[in-house]
Amino acid sequence: MMKTEDYCFVCGKQNPKGLRAVFNHGSGKSCAEITLEPEYQGYSGIVHGGIIAALLDEACVYAANSLGFNTVTAELKIRFKNPVAPKEKIVVEAEANHIKSKLIEAKAWIKDKENKVVAEAEGKLIIKEKTK
Repeated sequence: MMKTEDYCFVCGKQNPKGLRAVFNHGSGKSCAEITLEPEYQGYSGIVHGGIIAALLDEACVYAANSLGFNTVTAELKIRFKNPVAPKEKIVVEAEANHIKSKLIEAKAWIKDKENKVVAEAEGKLIIKEKTK
């Protein structure tokens, strides 16, 4: 099994500067609700695109890993559609499919409080090992 110290920037509970997102996951899907603090903004009043990208990446990995594998991201294509304001609750979701012996493809998206897509991603994840 791949090593973890619960210090992941996105989901680790031990990282004092991390996002501490909690993902529910299973059957190739993942979902998290999160409200981002002003510390994660880029331009005034807008959450930094790198933070949005990190959340999309993490959602893809959780969805892929729920299929019974440990994976790492090989590619992530992101489309930013609308800005996210700090202190605004967002929902991050993903779905993954086992495509080839060493590859999983995933799609992820983030929606705002009005259910509008603010960003979406397509990812390719490499299977490092089977967990189930």
